[in-house]
Amino acid sequence: MPAAPTTPNESKRLAALRSYNILDTATEEDFDELTELASAICSTPIALISFVDKDRQWFKSRHGLDVSETDRALSFCAHAINSPTEILEVENAKEDKRFMDNVLVTGPMDITFYAGVPLVDVSGAALGSLCVIDSVQHKLNTIQRKALKTLARQVIDKLELRRKVVELDNTRTRIQRLNELLVAKEREATQIIEHTPTAMALHIGEDMEIRFANKMMLGAWGKDERVFGMNFKDALPELDKLDFPTTMRQVYRKGIHYEQKEAHMLYMHYGKLKEFYYNYAFTPLKLSDGSVWGVLNTAVDVTDIVKSRIAVERAEEQLRLAVQSAQLGTWSINADTYEFDASERTKELFGFLPDEVITYEAAVNQITEEYRDKVKKTVEAAIKENRGFDMEYAITGLHNGKLRWVRATGKLYSSGDGKAAQFSGTLSDITERKQDEQRKNDFIGMVSHELKTPLTSMKGYLQIIGQRANKLGDVPIADFTKKTQRQADKMQALVTGFLDVARITEGKIHLNNDVFDINDVMRAAEDELRVNCKGAHITFRLCDSLLINGDKDKMEQVLINFINNAIKYSADEPEVTITCSKDGDNALVIVSDRGIGIPAADIPYIFDRFYRVENTHVKMISGFGIGLYSCKEIIEHHGGTIGVKSEPGKGSDFWFSVPLSK
Repeated sequence: MPAAPTTPNESKRLAALRSYNILDTATEEDFDELTELASAICSTPIALISFVDKDRQWFKSRHGLDVSETDRALSFCAHAINSPTEILEVENAKEDKRFMDNVLVTGPMDITFYAGVPLVDVSGAALGSLCVIDSVQHKLNTIQRKALKTLARQVIDKLELRRKVVELDNTRTRIQRLNELLVAKEREATQIIEHTPTAMALHIGEDMEIRFANKMMLGAWGKDERVFGMNFKDALPELDKLDFPTTMRQVYRKGIHYEQKEAHMLYMHYGKLKEFYYNYAFTPLKLSDGSVWGVLNTAVDVTDIVKSRIAVERAEEQLRLAVQSAQLGTWSINADTYEFDASERTKELFGFLPDEVITYEAAVNQITEEYRDKVKKTVEAAIKENRGFDMEYAITGLHNGKLRWVRATGKLYSSGDGKAAQFSGTLSDITERKQDEQRKNDFIGMVSHELKTPLTSMKGYLQIIGQRANKLGDVPIADFTKKTQRQADKMQALVTGFLDVARITEGKIHLNNDVFDINDVMRAAEDELRVNCKGAHITFRLCDSLLINGDKDKMEQVLINFINNAIKYSADEPEVTITCSKDGDNALVIVSDRGIGIPAADIPYIFDRFYRVENTHVKMISGFGIGLYSCKEIIEHHGGTIGVKSEPGKGSDFWFSVPLSK
């Protein structure tokens, strides 16, 4: 017997059949009544509701038959479903070539007559058939055929109804489980939100009902627990312009996470209009099946961070404009790799083109040989010891060979994020200033040299006049001569100071390199000042022997300058104390007074050439601001350091420190 061919859309038909969940279910009275009625109408002993599965036909209802299923290959119904719109009627199977050797025909069942109406569902799939069977030849009349079709439709109706009932029951069960799950999820989410140190809130439903919010979120909103149970829009009308509900609804409907960084917000907060910046996110909360049951609202207040960054950006922009206006160059050196980064202005000063890469080595090579090693060592020491950098030096342009003087200032800045620190600073063109200084130095040197010879002669003449006046007993002339000599001495000291400045500036300062005890310098100063500084209370406190290498006379010049200044800038009966001590590998000398002191704003410049503190008391004291500059240059040429601590009205401590002899 040839088996019935499978239907054209067999996979879809089987899927439709299984969607009803009818196979292998228990008997149901509704279906049994239909087979019983079919049997009675068609006057056949057997009536079946048969569903054709992949390899079998299974009987949901069987009237007059004890078998629950048979092989699909033997099935009459498998043939019936191939013509879904027609009744398959076999009057005598024993004479039908399709079935005459079928075991259901030749065997105990002895099927002779078969009539089956395909069971076609709303999708058009033939699920099986409602059939009647007899062991004798039979033929349906018109009424029986019509009734059998009607009963087949009722089978489909009951099948659809049964599926809807099952779906409804499943839906009810699912809803109940979902409600139970939602309650559990809400409880779990509430506990998490309540104890999270971040502003969080739980929203439910299309209207974004505020189911719960922790204290941080309530604080961010400027609300209290009374907003629980209210929808977002009604609870927070202050945020209407931000239209959060629309965004949250999209998250709820589509199940897609949404977040915003540094969102600017301006709203009434506890009765005051305030500005905020927030990182916020709306996260869909999903069940295991992917359905969204709520939205988690998370917010982080980054107002302080953003405002600080904006302030920094504004400051950087102002600095950029200031740097640009002042025609300053900027540079940066990686403290680990010495990778060099330079602005266009810095490249211009070093004679590089704007698009050229300038390395640290290339920049150093453009420094004139006189300053190159000193600049390099000073930079490396500043990075290693984390100290400031401030140097003036000459450079030549790479392409144009132009000689310039520049001032470079820098400082080591820690990155704070684990990255290498940056040694950064500015570069300014001081060529014109240096040229002016050179012209001034040339003039000072020339004038000083021109004054020195006549001044020496004048002092000689005064000495002769004084001697003769003393011999003649001319007291007035002798007294005038003595006073004139003192003024000549002051003038000679001033000329000598100017000459020292000129020599220092030209790099012609000469230092002897002798080994001497710092105490000898203090004793020599004490001897000279005992004669010239009567009326001042000067105390020298010597120390254990401290040997240093250098120029003893120049060191004495520094100490006497410090002491003279202490006396000059003190009130009547000045008190000055000079101490020396060992400070590590250095000899430290301090000159302390109780004079007028120095304002803090003037201290950084006190050792600059020609610098004088501007106040009423100082203006009454003569001077050109060259003494301390000379002292600084002398000490630094000895490899030492110099400085001052002072407080207006309480006095000053001027000090210098020089290396001990090795």
